[in-house]
Amino acid sequence: MELRGEQDDPEEFPYGEVADYLEDVDAEESQFEADMKFFLERRRRYLTEGRIPTVPPSLSLDPHDPEFEFRGYMNVRTDEDGGPDALPEQQNRSKSPATPPSEPEASDGEFAADGDGGVFVNAAGESWAWHPTNIEDRLLARRLLRGGPDNRSVDATHADPGESTEAQAEGMGFRKIIGTDNRKMRSLWEGWDMTRFPWRVIGALVSDGDNLDGLVASECTAWKYGERHLMTAAHCVFDRGGGVQSLKLRDWWPGADGISKVKLGGDPTPNHYKNILWYWAPSRFIDKGWNTRDYAILILYDNRNSCAFGGLGYRVDYSLAGQQYWSFGYPGQLKICPASSPVFNDYCLGSMWGMYADIDSTTAYYAYVDHDAQKGQSGSPIYDFNKDGYRQVVAIMQANGYRKWDNRAIKIRKRVFDAMEALRDVWPSSYCSY
Repeated sequence: MELRGEQDDPEEFPYGEVADYLEDVDAEESQFEADMKFFLERRRRYLTEGRIPTVPPSLSLDPHDPEFEFRGYMNVRTDEDGGPDALPEQQNRSKSPATPPSEPEASDGEFAADGDGGVFVNAAGESWAWHPTNIEDRLLARRLLRGGPDNRSVDATHADPGESTEAQAEGMGFRKIIGTDNRKMRSLWEGWDMTRFPWRVIGALVSDGDNLDGLVASECTAWKYGERHLMTAAHCVFDRGGGVQSLKLRDWWPGADGISKVKLGGDPTPNHYKNILWYWAPSRFIDKGWNTRDYAILILYDNRNSCAFGGLGYRVDYSLAGQQYWSFGYPGQLKICPASSPVFNDYCLGSMWGMYADIDSTTAYYAYVDHDAQKGQSGSPIYDFNKDGYRQVVAIMQANGYRKWDNRAIKIRKRVFDAMEALRDVWPSSYCSY
């Protein structure tokens, strides 16, 4: 079978020896188990003894770092539909409102200038508000290194203009999504090597602890943009604000391929999976349910394996309307993908699906797109290629059904870009730097 993808990518496998890769995977799993034991004991002491935890080492080496404020513990659950594992003092709180409170019209200011540095939560529900100091200066320094004080553009780790011509080669030119499903599949079944860039940096978010040998039960999509950083939609990992503030525990399956398992007997997790160390989202989303802040960043464990995947680029762009872009993500396994699904009932079945389509229009916060989207594709990247052939994400799929004729995405505007950069700056990797 001819494998398609990044044919000029020299890293067919990011390690010299498979044993090195597996060593990283095993070490990460052991570290996650140790961390969970540590954090759950802190939670027990808080609930039974009222002991306030200190700032954990994975956030700051200073246990009393004034940049972090303990917020208590969130509810924790492992799937979208299950009931929350509520803390006693939260069990009687009402559910989040169906309609979020109105959001004030405001300019897109500097990151954290309004005090919203976001909220970090770990898998035990331990929640910390972040009040970074001097972050504007640090972000300015990063932009200056990239070419200027207003340069909000970051390249991907690999350039390959080849895919930009696939729209014509595969008949994936522009068309509206309403009426006809125009998505195409990325799977080993179709000859795409899901262990190669860029497919290995787009992954399914599944419930924590899902069976690695089972089908890919995608809840959402996340994509890697930094050394150890994933981007997704905030509603994929947190309940919208105003009620039971539940954390939805997730694992990330990069390049997941359910169709390969069903049709070829292949591995549904060809790149294994990654544990989430910290979940971050704007407090305005968690506390108030602002749709404009519906984006979240997930921090992976720091190891060679996380670095070796690479990452997509991203940029702030105010000229999106009328242009064509790619988007790939993971619709739920029992959603219907009739355009080219090779399985019974045309199920999407936990593989990657996407298309090349138009952005109809934009507002200050949103891009309205013609890309088909189903449950599970929230968080998907919407990207094109810059002049040098690097993939750059310009928006994050938010949800479908906002309007009858298109779907909605969160634009990577100034605040979103700076949040992405801030988490890369403060939580870098010891193994690589893109």
